[in-house]
Amino acid sequence: MITIPATDAKNRFGELLEAVHREPVEISKKGRVVAVMLSARDYQEMRKPEIDAPCKEFNGIRSWVKKHNNIKTGKPLDEGDYRKHLSEKYGK
Repeated sequence: MITIPATDAKNRFGELLEAVHREPVEISKKGRVVAVMLSARDYQEMRKPEIDAPCKEFNGIRSWVKKHNNIKTGKPLDEGDYRKHLSEKYGK
């Protein structure tokens, strides 16, 4: 996987679109990777659900989406969820 600065990604967007068909591209800002760009085909493949066993990496995302939907419907998150969020965000 290659990494390019955000400014280069902006200035050479056409080349970036071609590059993601070969491999995902990390985009960095101030030396930190802030995004990953991949082809639509790779994205669709990544989103395919596992038939026998759900993909472990997506379990957290599914949980987050469920909680996010609860917020939209007015159902509050419990204190444990809030503390976990703070711990993940601030490392405490």
